[in-house]
Amino acid sequence: MKKYDYIVIGSGPASINLSAGLKASNKKVLVVEGDAFGGICLNYGCEPKIFLEGAVKTVLMSRQLLGKGISQPAVINWENLMETKKQTFAPYPENAMKGIQSNHSDTLIGMASFVDNHTIKVNDEKIYGEKIVIATGQKPNKLPIEGSELTFSSNDVLSLDTLPESVVFIGGGFVSMELAVILNAAGAHVEIIEFADRPLKAFYSEHVKDVVQEMEDQGIIFHFNHAINKVEKNGDKYVVTSKQGLTIETDYVVDGSGRIPNIDKLNLDEVGVEYDRGGVLVNDYLETNVKGVYAIGDVVSKNPLVAPKLTSTSVFEGEYLSNYLEGKTNDPIKYPVIGSAAFTFPQIAQVGVNVSKALESEDYEVVNYDLTSDFFYTGTNDYNAKLSLVFDKNKKLVGASEVSQTAADDINNFVDIIGLDLDKREWKEKFLPIFPSIAYKTRDFI
Repeated sequence: MKKYDYIVIGSGPASINLSAGLKASNKKVLVVEGDAFGGICLNYGCEPKIFLEGAVKTVLMSRQLLGKGISQPAVINWENLMETKKQTFAPYPENAMKGIQSNHSDTLIGMASFVDNHTIKVNDEKIYGEKIVIATGQKPNKLPIEGSELTFSSNDVLSLDTLPESVVFIGGGFVSMELAVILNAAGAHVEIIEFADRPLKAFYSEHVKDVVQEMEDQGIIFHFNHAINKVEKNGDKYVVTSKQGLTIETDYVVDGSGRIPNIDKLNLDEVGVEYDRGGVLVNDYLETNVKGVYAIGDVVSKNPLVAPKLTSTSVFEGEYLSNYLEGKTNDPIKYPVIGSAAFTFPQIAQVGVNVSKALESEDYEVVNYDLTSDFFYTGTNDYNAKLSLVFDKNKKLVGASEVSQTAADDINNFVDIIGLDLDKREWKEKFLPIFPSIAYKTRDFI
């Protein structure tokens, strides 16, 4: 039986950064991957999605500027865009594997499952690990409805060779909202069916309203307060039905009801590793209830207000665990200030104390800014650009939310201020961003 000091199950961002942190340890490390090396983000998630957004954002901004300097909007050639995307991302899995190998880690392709707390089985081979790290991430959810096998996932959408004429998304989370913008901009008729009364529940409701309004202006149709109970095939079409009586015929149905922990094939019950619907349960050192078995990344069950399931969070956990395992720190993990965004059009982003929560408490002051008259936003006809800042009783910035075409980059400017716990005077004394730039505008708000 082969023996390793560390076995890492999964090869996404958390695993890659754990491997990098163990490079100089002289320990034997094995990284096992049951799908494509690099994980969801690299192959089926944020990176290919942002690649497509490059063309999509150009198209939507050109439409926004019709009659304001632009006489003819850009048009997406979906087949050409997808071919370019596939050529660009084809080398990624092999490059990710080589990157892990360059960290002096062995790699193995195959589905891993636990035999005991020190042994896994891959391709019918048993392998020993002094410590084992679960880093399998999440996978698309499948709703327990009649006809669920007829629905497609976000993974499928990001590999569509031909653009469907019409698409229905079930669910109004990150995945559905972002992909809906992409497919609609490319020319598909898109409808979103959401169980709740609004999408993007993690974000400030007033800013979400602006996102929905602009998406509706783009031609996307929303159906709120509908629970899907059936998907059927009718010739070349699909028919989606809700319990409330909604019926839609479409060419393509995407189950965008979220992601679930990718743990069903790990055989965790055999070794007694505890988990809940959010994922694997860990302590403040990312160790499970079974000694010597750890978990990092999106597979971990965690408080989304402290540690949202994002690539940046996974990277941070991988870096932390490598330091902890090698004795470079004995401190429990302490998460930094983490910003998050939905790359819709317009984008919505936030960091720190949630605006909705702040409005419910007397401990905070919320200040709202209408950015639409500023030259940065008028230049792209960004007619819904709004910023909300949250200050504590000491007048320090502790939270921010924005809806605009550039919300992700804008909010990034506030992450450092909150993380460094700087007041307005300290920020202005120590930092002077480039002018004219969005970052420079920070000085006007804090």
